[in-house]
Amino acid sequence: MTATADPLMHAPTFRHEMLAYTDGAQGFVRRALPLLTTALAEDRPVLVAVPGERVALLREALGEDAARVELLDMRSLGRNPGRIISAWHEFLAAHAGGGRPALGIGEPIWPGRSAAELCECHNHEALLNVAFWGGHPWHLICPYDVDGLEDHVIEEAQRTHAFIDEDGKSRSSEAYAYSDESPRPFAQALEPPAVEVRELRFSGEQLGALRRTLSAWAGEHGLGAAATEELVLAVNELATNSIRYGGGQGKLLSWHEGEALVCEVQDSGHIDDPLIGRSRPAPNEHTGRGLWLVHQLCDLVQIHSTPSGTAVRVHKRRAEQSAG
Repeated sequence: MTATADPLMHAPTFRHEMLAYTDGAQGFVRRALPLLTTALAEDRPVLVAVPGERVALLREALGEDAARVELLDMRSLGRNPGRIISAWHEFLAAHAGGGRPALGIGEPIWPGRSAAELCECHNHEALLNVAFWGGHPWHLICPYDVDGLEDHVIEEAQRTHAFIDEDGKSRSSEAYAYSDESPRPFAQALEPPAVEVRELRFSGEQLGALRRTLSAWAGEHGLGAAATEELVLAVNELATNSIRYGGGQGKLLSWHEGEALVCEVQDSGHIDDPLIGRSRPAPNEHTGRGLWLVHQLCDLVQIHSTPSGTAVRVHKRRAEQSAG
């Protein structure tokens, strides 16, 4: 896939724009409200996914018009950034045929995101340009708190967005990185664990034992029953993929990292579809279901894949902290 740096100069299509704002939540509302008011006046479908405190402020500022806007808490939807593209697909599908280009406002990055989360957020922002290029026209605005975020985060946002809105003026991003190249979300190696790691090798005959061992380990480390079931299901999907597509066997690493339990499945397979797992597969699609389910079940998913092998790392927060 090759995009152009300024696609709307040629034909209506996907416009992916960074919105730089200051003064925290109140500054966000001041910048977002005119955009929403204009879109509603044009009877365009609108979805806003931002951290919860901003949702409340927007609802208050919109008044009766809030009922015409789909408002979602990004801290829930986007805790795992790998879920967000699927949500945008579903929103657009629900309004297909309406004749008016949709407006989305999505804020996947907020102060306090971990380094691993930020990396996956940047991957997500880059992959939006792949996921929606050439489809129905719509406008996605991604707010960035320039007071609360570090400079390197803002700089990366300028690389992943073809357009930037600063002080109400829109311009092409000179730093946009995907005019001539496609994102490579699996190229970056994963940081090695800083703590002791459990290791379990498996093949098809060991899947039952793997599930039992993982369930017992998660319970010992304070993961609640429901979260343990979700983690076991996610790892089982990854291990099954290893058996089917990764050489018939694999290796499971597991450790605890701060507030989360972390599992990593390694095998000799290779993932080359950068969007795999980020959209719900169609009923007639036979691949991608496992990774899509893994994204729905886990708080963070990281993938490193080369022709020599693949590692998929999943994070599951302890129950009392999962709403984080």
